[in-house]
Amino acid sequence: MKNKLIVTAHDFGLTHSVNLGVSYAINHPENIFTEYSLLPNAPGSMEAAKIAREHPELSVNLCITLTNYKPISQNLKTMVDESGNLLRANTGTWDFSCIDKFNDDEIITEINAQYDWFINNVGRKPSALVSQKNEHGDPKILLPVVEKAKKENLPIAGPFWKWKSNYGAQEFVKNEGVKYTSNVAICLGDWKGKLGYDLEIDLDKLIEDYLSKNGVSEFIVFCGFVDQETLNLSSLGWQRGQYLAILERKPEILRKIKDSFQLINYGEL
Repeated sequence: MKNKLIVTAHDFGLTHSVNLGVSYAINHPENIFTEYSLLPNAPGSMEAAKIAREHPELSVNLCITLTNYKPISQNLKTMVDESGNLLRANTGTWDFSCIDKFNDDEIITEINAQYDWFINNVGRKPSALVSQKNEHGDPKILLPVVEKAKKENLPIAGPFWKWKSNYGAQEFVKNEGVKYTSNVAICLGDWKGKLGYDLEIDLDKLIEDYLSKNGVSEFIVFCGFVDQETLNLSSLGWQRGQYLAILERKPEILRKIKDSFQLINYGEL
């Protein structure tokens, strides 16, 4: 049997231009996305929720976001800056020290608020619980995420701390009876050395590496058109267009991934 693979469109809801790109992929015959990871508190979140409602066949997960943008809940004290934005974690320098300041009860409050936002605006339960920067690799975030997953009978993304394997965290999730993905690849050449692969240049190595792994793997793909709003919010610009360009110019890349793995979504874990 082929190894199982989830292919996720990351940052769905970031901006209008990202949503346009994701919509373009949804309607493209060569698209291999099996999951759409929806941000609940970004500028384009409401539009993304509308798109998800219009496509009930899509598997859409809740991308819990605790270190970016404004929170959904009100009156947070320890998780926000003086402007009311969530304290930022920096994936460039691996600085997640802001999480140390978070009050445990406030974390639970915000997770619940983001979950309720999803239900109210998408109109169905998410397929899984994940987090934008894999913040739930940190035990302080992992514990309430696992409790929420158990309560709602949902799987979660593999808990990798700072995008590196965290065997202890995975064992904890397994022992709690929550389903999870075992491996992750960031399909972004900029992340080489940090589980990153360029979808074009590194295709054969990407496939070879993940065919050798046990358990269900996930490829996280950044997808979207780009405008000034997106550039203001993210360090990724043209990179988001790579998947869309592959759809048009080199669909054989996506066919090779599809032929090499059994593509599934989180609901099929």
